Amino acid sequence: MQPRYAKKIADEDSLMAVILAQAMNHGNLSMAETSDIPYHVLEATHRQYLRLATLRAANDRISNAIARLAIFPHYSFDLEILYGAGQKFEAANPTAKARHSRKYFGRGKGIVAYTLLANHIPLQTELIGAHEHESHYVFDICYNNTSDVTPTTITGDMHSINKANFAILHWFNLSLAPRFTNPQAQVKQLYWGGPAKDCEGLLIQPAGQIDRELIVSEKANIDRIVATLALKEMTQSILIRKLCALPIHNRTRKAVFEFDRLIRSIYTLSYLLDPQMQRNVHRSQNRIESYHQLRASITQVSGKKQLIGRTDLDVAISNQCGRLLANVAIAYNSMLLSRLLERYQETGNQKALQSLKAISPVAWQHIHFLGHYTFRDNRHPIDLETLLANVALG
Repeated sequence: MQPRYAKKIADEDSLMAVILAQAMNHGNLSMAETSDIPYHVLEATHRQYLRLATLRAANDRISNAIARLAIFPHYSFDLEILYGAGQKFEAANPTAKARHSRKYFGRGKGIVAYTLLANHIPLQTELIGAHEHESHYVFDICYNNTSDVTPTTITGDMHSINKANFAILHWFNLSLAPRFTNPQAQVKQLYWGGPAKDCEGLLIQPAGQIDRELIVSEKANIDRIVATLALKEMTQSILIRKLCALPIHNRTRKAVFEFDRLIRSIYTLSYLLDPQMQRNVHRSQNRIESYHQLRASITQVSGKKQLIGRTDLDVAISNQCGRLLANVAIAYNSMLLSRLLERYQETGNQKALQSLKAISPVAWQHIHFLGHYTFRDNRHPIDLETLLANVALG
């Protein structure tokens, strides 16, 4: 709700100052003390123009712009577009979503910023409670992606696995490709889909047999579940809770879990037999960890790794501001790398091209986040050619 008599036109300088204040946990008061914009202007701008929907739209525009750069296709490897896991943040103020987690927050409370990452770009992020299982939100965060970059293969750690995720993503032409911390232990999760007599001579004996007749008989109910998820009438987290609340002998529940076993067994065999797939999945997880380090660095500018805000909406806005600033840093690096890529493609310097394609855009050593901020009368665009004039690779 806007304050009464709010007729002020949005000022770009004030908007940038407020976004930086939220992203780096300065707050409007500290930003006013370290910038050339007074506190009352920052507070009015924050109350009137900082909206969750507009921040998401801004992030989508930057993500789409990065995807159009020349360097973007070179970020892909065999699995092309991959997925990353969540990151824990301490909550500056107690909110409904903030929960205790002694492992991460000690005696304090915190939340998890669950992020969809594709080729180093954070496409989507949602806040969930520290007590909630991350696997309940894998499909939701992917299906609610509003950018032009659409993931095809979803990776994650062991927290992305439950008894239905392989099946749910398969229904929507997506693939779940988690990284197994102990691949040998996954042999116990292999199930056989054919006749029992055909698996007698196999080197690895399956843990059980899949009831294919049950899956076929429950096709109508499974189709209803798929339609409900597709129409966004129910989120994946609610669906999982409802399935787990059903009796263990419920036929629909058993059919969904049986189908998940089938898809998971196929992926596990492919994972164990393909070392390149294992490397690609591992590299995708390294990318999300690099992004987490960038987000943590941005958040800790003010001293603590936390999200500020008195309500869940304020905390979500703070999280989106942090993602926006990280997206801007990644876009800036990608623009520099794209200019170098075009230069070396013109000269045919293959050695420099190979070195360039191995550079990650998630870097911030050359960006100084802390200092005195000047926003007014500072409309000097960055000249990328001047910055790259003396840069040479290979």
